[in-house]
Amino acid sequence: MEQKQKRKRLNARTRRWIAAAAALAVLLTLALALPTSAESTDVKIELDGKVLTWDASQYGAAFIDKNSRTQVPLNAVMTAFGAEVGWDGGARTAVVEKDDIRVEVPIGEKYILKDGEKIENDTTAVIIKQRTYLPIAAVLKCFGAYVGWDGGTRTVIVRSDGSEPETPSDQSGGSAGSAGASDEMRAMWISYLEFSKMPKGEAAFKKAVDDMFDGCVKYGMNAVIVQVRADSDAMYPSDYFPWSKFASGTQGTDPGYDPLDYMVKAAHSRNLEFHAWVNPYRVTGYLMPWSEVSADNPAKRWLSDSDPSNDRWVLKHKDFYYFNPSVPEVRELVIDGVKEIVENYDVDGVHFDDYFYPSLSNTDQSLWFDKPEYDASGSSMGIADWRRDNVNKLVKGVYDAVKAQDRSMVFGISPAGNVDNLRSSTSYFVDIDTWTANEGYIDYIMPQLYWGFERKTSAGELAPYAYENNLSTWIDLTNRGSVKLYVGLNVDNAGKNVSDNNATSEWLRYSDILARQVEAGRRTGKVEGYAFFRYDIFGADAAKKEVDNLIKVLK
Repeated sequence: MEQKQKRKRLNARTRRWIAAAAALAVLLTLALALPTSAESTDVKIELDGKVLTWDASQYGAAFIDKNSRTQVPLNAVMTAFGAEVGWDGGARTAVVEKDDIRVEVPIGEKYILKDGEKIENDTTAVIIKQRTYLPIAAVLKCFGAYVGWDGGTRTVIVRSDGSEPETPSDQSGGSAGSAGASDEMRAMWISYLEFSKMPKGEAAFKKAVDDMFDGCVKYGMNAVIVQVRADSDAMYPSDYFPWSKFASGTQGTDPGYDPLDYMVKAAHSRNLEFHAWVNPYRVTGYLMPWSEVSADNPAKRWLSDSDPSNDRWVLKHKDFYYFNPSVPEVRELVIDGVKEIVENYDVDGVHFDDYFYPSLSNTDQSLWFDKPEYDASGSSMGIADWRRDNVNKLVKGVYDAVKAQDRSMVFGISPAGNVDNLRSSTSYFVDIDTWTANEGYIDYIMPQLYWGFERKTSAGELAPYAYENNLSTWIDLTNRGSVKLYVGLNVDNAGKNVSDNNATSEWLRYSDILARQVEAGRRTGKVEGYAFFRYDIFGADAAKKEVDNLIKVLK
């Protein structure tokens, strides 16, 4: 416990808040879709025909942030612009004033205030790495300035009088806040399957992580989504879950160091975002049988103690064990587990995948899972809606826990990609309609669109979940609210005889499907990023041609 308190005192997020409150270093976010790479540091700022220079050791250098957007030091740029800059620590708001115009930018909110008038914005000001960042495009528009991008010289063009340069700016990457290759997330899923093959000794594990993250950069990624809880366990010292088998070799055994702490730092040192991937309900699964679940796992404790009231907090279903989603104490456990991650580690986000409810039957007692809890609840909802509501309560609780720690941190979910299946009354119980239309559940949705362009039904017709059909469905869903749309793609299909109801599988006939899927998403202007399943498969012989073509469009 003493070690945990020490981590809390020293965690990076606390340091950032102290630094921000003192206004020691404030940066502006250039909310432009600029063609960049995560390691780029050569972006220039041209103000009224003059390229600005400043002491980078004092103010910081322009760089590409974790959202692939350009950051510039506030004082260096806005002083040259002729504005005065302030910081309201009580309100956590940056203030920029010029020509009797006052612009206030609250941290973590999707709006700014111009002379008190609220203006919606598609980006948020954030506190990160001991500095405050502001969306400069929205701010400068309040002062009537023109902001553009010269892709040839990698220069941000600012005209304080609002006039456009004689040579039009290269806007091929899109305007502020739009989707495109310039500002998209490009994330690598790294799962327990990767960890299962990695060495368990500290030095060897850390070297394997370094090699893996270097590989992610080589492939053109700017983020990693790392599975830190696969089976009611933890890749870090936890107050709620036992050590993961994939950290030490045996669930419940301390590996002698903190893998998560090292991975977060290793990712950030390479300008990779780090998203902590958590499975909320799964207790056992592939590579994790019940016989290997440790005695200190909450699931095993509940089933072995003398308290009958918690016996149904864990349910066995088709030989696998799950936490019962209908139990408030289960939700509290999962939320507490997320809290300790975001409180103790400098993660950029929390991520759930597609494992929620398993496939159930309301008529077969051996498969009806939490139906007894529904029968006892007296709920006026149908059982399918009741189950969706159970998941919604957890999702909202996790969202609130994440935002309570840091408004800039994101929470997203990657559900299965077939919308009709998600709306089923017998499985998943994932309420995508509520999540995408309402605030307070998720920041992004990342459907797993694992089908090719030519996927057919058994009748030989193009399937509704063929890639472009399915993409349109998800775009329509996310157009109902402000949730970002990312797309999950499956590299494991590459070069394989994937059943798709074609005479010869599409994945055998082409070697550029993944690249074309990325490009198709970019053309919509609605997809803001991609994730790829999974790291080890990028090195598979069958996937080589697909991966080579994919990298060309990612870099």
